[in-house]
Amino acid sequence: MENDWNKYRDRIVGLGEHSLRKSYYPELQEKIDKLETSQKKLETIINSINDAIIIHDINGQFLSLNEQAKKILNLKHDIGDYTVFDISSPSQNTEHLHEIWEKALNNIPQIHEWITIQPETKNEMAVQVSVNSIVWDNNPALIAVIRDFTERKKFEQELIDAKEKAEEANKLKTEFLQNMSHEIRTPMNGIIGFAEMLENPDLSAEMRINYSKIVQNSSYQLLKIIDDILEISTLETKQIKVNKEAFCINDLLMELFSIFNLKSQKRNIPIYIKKELPQDQSRIVSDKSKLTKIISNLIENAIRYTNVGYIEIGYTIKNEKIILYVKDTGIGISPENTAKIFERFSQEEKELSRKYGGLGLGLSIAKENANLLGGDISIESEKGKGSVFYVSIPYESAENNTHDQRKSSSNDVVQTQNKQYKILVAEDEEVNYLYIEALLDKFNNLSLIHAKNGKEAVDICTEIKDIDLVLMDIKMPVMSGHEATKQIRSKFPNLPVIAQTAYSTVSDRDLALKYGCNDFISKPIKKDKLIKLLNTYVVIQ
Repeated sequence: MENDWNKYRDRIVGLGEHSLRKSYYPELQEKIDKLETSQKKLETIINSINDAIIIHDINGQFLSLNEQAKKILNLKHDIGDYTVFDISSPSQNTEHLHEIWEKALNNIPQIHEWITIQPETKNEMAVQVSVNSIVWDNNPALIAVIRDFTERKKFEQELIDAKEKAEEANKLKTEFLQNMSHEIRTPMNGIIGFAEMLENPDLSAEMRINYSKIVQNSSYQLLKIIDDILEISTLETKQIKVNKEAFCINDLLMELFSIFNLKSQKRNIPIYIKKELPQDQSRIVSDKSKLTKIISNLIENAIRYTNVGYIEIGYTIKNEKIILYVKDTGIGISPENTAKIFERFSQEEKELSRKYGGLGLGLSIAKENANLLGGDISIESEKGKGSVFYVSIPYESAENNTHDQRKSSSNDVVQTQNKQYKILVAEDEEVNYLYIEALLDKFNNLSLIHAKNGKEAVDICTEIKDIDLVLMDIKMPVMSGHEATKQIRSKFPNLPVIAQTAYSTVSDRDLALKYGCNDFISKPIKKDKLIKLLNTYVVIQ
């Protein structure tokens, strides 16, 4: 009997505990297998959910979490090393969590937005969290379902931005229509009103001429408004063609100067011109009509918004681009508003349209035309100190020589030992400077530098040490020609200074010589006399 028991015992041990359960408790084993299968299915389902699921105790200590939670939060350690506070952004009020948990433990489900943080990388993420109470290991606990809210928040912000833009566009449209009504009615009032007054048979000839001019000017003003509106409509079609042609950029600036100089003089705002290329090398290829329109708009704005000071137009060549600029000493623009002013119907401030007029289309038209030419417009400005608008377009020379070849040509002049002379022309009236420039344009070995007042003349002589001669206007702002000559002579006793002035008496000549001028030429300046006088001090060719 004992031997039989030993055999039975050995059989049981050999089978093992699991085999024993399967042999003697089949119903129990079936239930255990089903439970394990259900548990695995549940884990699979939970881990396949795109949301992060975290189970934590009432103090925030992690008890369990799914795979998505590990992935989203980039958790590298055991779950027991983390709490809810470890994954909360420092910007969040964590005291608020206890209120949420307390309500959830009282069977009131909670949903709130939160900013989580990855403990390892410190990356933040906007999430939506659903919190409910559960029982875990016979203790009260909380289950938090965390959904990535980043895309939704981004979408919501885009909707808010779109709504604000739509409201702003509608607001701009309303303001534009009101402004356009004002802008159109103003010249129309002048046209209709003075046209009716012209019917008066008792009107004097002088008054009739004046009224006719008002009607004409008002008509031009109205035509400009209509042209701007039509051009904006045309630009929107994106079907405008660029018509390239060869033209002289120096001549273009002179044409613009002649158009706007009279208007600027009425406001006592002088216009100055700076040209980089000599006349015979200043032909470029571009759309002249569009470029004229761009610069005209910028000059028009400069005159409109400048009350004191001056306006300067010019260009430079850099990195295969020709950069035209319009500089003014006007009201300026705040840095935060420099992008806004290029938008259609926009001006920096509403009050500007009332005070200075305009539809707010000029800069928008200028920018779109610059883009059509393959360029762009930029601005440097400071409120109350003026602005500089830069128009950058591709530089295509109409000459066989490139810009680099011009440099070589300049070197050839040096190599042939033809002396190059720098002449400083101190002249506050741009027309007078342009006249002198035109007189001396054909002489290849002369380079002119323009100073707009006496102080600037002294500064230029101090900065540029190799000036060969100074043509000094006597009557200038800031510092007179006499005082400027005196200071230049004290620093550079051998530098020839020729006085040029409308005063031509003997006493005027003697006074100029007394202050240090070497010679004297009266205005209006005669070409032959100027060339003869210059040849006394330099050899021009």
